Amino acid sequence: MSNKENWLSNLVNNCQPFDGNADESNLINVLLDKIDGLRNSGNDSAYDFASAFDILVAAAYYGSVTHTGWIYCPESTLGSVIFYPYANVCPSCVIRNRFNFHKANKPKSGVIGSHTSRLLALFIQEIFARTKSGVKVFKGIEPVDLVFLDNATKPATVMLAEIKAAPLFTLPLSLNSQTLTIESETGIEDAPHRETDNVNLFNTELNIYLPLFDKNKDYWQEKTYAIGSKNNRQDTSWAYKGLANLLNNEPEFFENFVSTWRIAFEHYTQKKQDTIYWLTNACGQPYPKPDNWPRRQGSRGYESISDSKTSVGMDRTDDLKKATYQVLKIGAEGHPATNYSLKVGVVSNIHAARHFDSYLASLKDMVWTRETTGQVKLAKHLPPDTEIYNLFDGIITLTQLFARDEWIKNTFDFME
Repeated sequence: MSNKENWLSNLVNNCQPFDGNADESNLINVLLDKIDGLRNSGNDSAYDFASAFDILVAAAYYGSVTHTGWIYCPESTLGSVIFYPYANVCPSCVIRNRFNFHKANKPKSGVIGSHTSRLLALFIQEIFARTKSGVKVFKGIEPVDLVFLDNATKPATVMLAEIKAAPLFTLPLSLNSQTLTIESETGIEDAPHRETDNVNLFNTELNIYLPLFDKNKDYWQEKTYAIGSKNNRQDTSWAYKGLANLLNNEPEFFENFVSTWRIAFEHYTQKKQDTIYWLTNACGQPYPKPDNWPRRQGSRGYESISDSKTSVGMDRTDDLKKATYQVLKIGAEGHPATNYSLKVGVVSNIHAARHFDSYLASLKDMVWTRETTGQVKLAKHLPPDTEIYNLFDGIITLTQLFARDEWIKNTFDFME
């Protein structure tokens, strides 16, 4: 067995399955049931997988909600409300293009990566279980993030992949509030926007805040849906249960969420700096920037609502560069191998919606081989049995499928 075949065999033999807990698995199955319901009823199914995945990621984020970091909004159509936001802005005001800064509660980038990579693998794994494809999903070993194994082919097919995943948005949590007051020189007044604590966090029912566009009135409505309560500090799975219950008991919620998600994705892709755009990741600084918008500490620049470090899916430029190198590295380590039919690629929840043309368009159809003399200028000068490999056999996302390989086209056709 060659060194290449040893490397690939050792990797496949030592990779471990992704094991989801019961709450994660239940929510994934409820989401997939809702997708089936949309499709069976003839509704537009565009981006349903990707939007469902954002709900799954939100459940993970909501698990770490704390007493601190809430913003009080006295201007919402819902009345006086406190929000736990995931962008640096009051969510209720921003859908009317009014910018009130508040520090987001977004997890650190490393935490985002670990949550999204694992949950995306579990999500795809459950789709495979439903399609009865027989393809297994495993956690890779450095430099590989993800391994797909199909033993039904001869030889068995292995796809080694880099994962890049991040949600389009995470909707804020909300809670109705008394009208807060402050003392001034003229007496007691209603308080303006302000940071506040939620001192009754534990065992208090929280809501998910969902802007919903009314086409007839050309206006964003504000809606909330109850998703349960966090029992104590250690209760990090409460939102998985709560969102599953919401999806089962409020049939309109998923359809409304998908509708909002599609509009937000359109705004994100086109950089349409208006309303729901300001709740998407990597939306940048407010435009037009209000006079009181804060500067970054220690910098001449201004705070963003959401910066490029949290770009959606695989649409961060640093991630695109790393993913391209990783795919080339994995291919170079694994090819040629005769013990498996080897494929390499990238997996994400959302394709490079903004940066595809700049970073992937010129690379997606590239092929490569090995040639040690340094003298070959034309393919016809290579030995006739020289193997040629794709740089990307596939770029697989929940919003778009790019494939230069028939196995990938057939295996992931549900993504199209």
